[in-house]
Amino acid sequence: MAASTLEYEETKSSRSFDNEVLQGSNYSVIGDEPVPSKDEGTSNADIGQTSTGRDSDKLDVQYASGGRLAILTLGVCLGLFVVALDSTIISTVIPTITTVFDSLEDVGWYGSAYLLVLASLQPSFGKLYTVFDLKKVYLVALVIFEAGSVICAAATSSLMFIIGRAVAGIGASALLSGSINIIAYAVALENRAAYNAGVSSMFAIASIIGPLMGGAFTDKVSWRWSFWLNVPVGGVAFFVVAFFFAAPRRTSKITLGEKLANLDLLGALSFIGGTICLLLALQWGGAVYSWNNSRVWGLFLGFGLIMPVFVTIQIKRGKRATIPASIVKQRTVLVSILFTFLHSMASYTHIYYLPLFFQAVEDTSAVVSGIRLIPYLVSNTVVAIIMGIYVNRTGSYYYLIWIGSTFYSVGAGLLSTLDINSSTAQWLCYQIITGMGRGAGQIPFVAVQVVLTPEEIPIGTSLVMLSTSLGGAVALSISQSIFNNDLVKEVSKYAPSIDPSIVVDTGATQFRDVVPTDALDGVLRAYSKAIDIVLIPPIAFAGLSLIIALGIERLNVKAKQSATPDVDASD
Repeated sequence: MAASTLEYEETKSSRSFDNEVLQGSNYSVIGDEPVPSKDEGTSNADIGQTSTGRDSDKLDVQYASGGRLAILTLGVCLGLFVVALDSTIISTVIPTITTVFDSLEDVGWYGSAYLLVLASLQPSFGKLYTVFDLKKVYLVALVIFEAGSVICAAATSSLMFIIGRAVAGIGASALLSGSINIIAYAVALENRAAYNAGVSSMFAIASIIGPLMGGAFTDKVSWRWSFWLNVPVGGVAFFVVAFFFAAPRRTSKITLGEKLANLDLLGALSFIGGTICLLLALQWGGAVYSWNNSRVWGLFLGFGLIMPVFVTIQIKRGKRATIPASIVKQRTVLVSILFTFLHSMASYTHIYYLPLFFQAVEDTSAVVSGIRLIPYLVSNTVVAIIMGIYVNRTGSYYYLIWIGSTFYSVGAGLLSTLDINSSTAQWLCYQIITGMGRGAGQIPFVAVQVVLTPEEIPIGTSLVMLSTSLGGAVALSISQSIFNNDLVKEVSKYAPSIDPSIVVDTGATQFRDVVPTDALDGVLRAYSKAIDIVLIPPIAFAGLSLIIALGIERLNVKAKQSATPDVDASD
């Protein structure tokens, strides 16, 4: 089995591929892409340096190849699949769980317990991956996730189920960025884009399969199998990563005390607290409580007071911070974070409200609405993989993000025109165009790996992953508020004889049972108009992401690969 070993000598003052290096005298420009120039006396070792402040410290990265790489990729995909599945399968399982535990008032916590922990812990796990052994942290996280799944599957009460969801969220938080990090340390940078696209496609696959599997388990076997399923699949992932992944190693020993000193515990706690305040405020506002309720604005106030403390801690901690300012200020990293945040806002709105359009306006079942969403998700996955292969062959990626954002903006605009009279060809083609644009969403993971050192990659990828979670949470809160308000207004306009509260309270799949036949057409138009209005903000999100993407550095993956230390291959 062939393995390539790269040694990165670390010094106190250097950061490989920092903006100053890329734009300085050590690089020349051919076309739009910088390539290394050796005229200034810069050696490969100089370019490969990282920054832990230990002169004798070296990081050995062993890339996998052949069958070993194929098996490892499959294992990582399975690990990410169960995480993605856990956040989608719950949608069709919740109604049965509330009946079993008589816990309708706990519905919000079934999703929140998982998502709050998942989002708030991502930067902390990104930091853990830089301090402790990557493989060990990933495997421990997988065990925690599996434990949470078992608790959910064996739950005897609503509280036990909520606890299980929170425990699973802890593990999932580490597995999300951990999966990308394993690929980063197993695949050479010039070949990494296609593998990243394949791993990221697990989200799209889970979005399709999750609700269908949840419904099938609930109807045919038991809702508990929606969580028992994670045990064997996660077990395979554990075995594969444990035996086929060679984690990057340090040649010098760092004591446990030094590792703990590198952890930013106070910063992590403040970030977790601030993030939970923000997400709870967004989830409760306009849904559980009114926006002017003291609980909601109190949470926003808490977020506003805690986050400045977090920022201050990060500045003072420097390179030992949970989110070092030197990483966030790097242009490509900042662009990638903002771009992913906006893309996620548009994507979550589409994935949640297009099925609502199919079920409420076109009177399809939940299963059929999921099937109708396949064009969006499949075109997303196919284009992401094609883009990854293209990056592997050419090394160029920055203009793909521009092309993708353009398609995404056009597709989002077309989706907002769907109405009660739209044909099958329209919603099919509109979704394909939008999905093709969404395929560029995996490019930021490649971009941050081009400009960051090997040690910084875990933090960079965790920040991009965090922006995905936060973008979705913010978008769904905004969308819910817009939809609820506009549905009431449109029902009053198109079906004045109907009390809007009746339509809102009965839900999208049952309002036909309570609305008189002569008023049904008006209510359907009201639903269609309300959904159209919800689909307008994604146009702005996608357009803004295009503007922000113009700021990405025009670099080349192969240019960086050629500038790293010489590779010694061994069989």
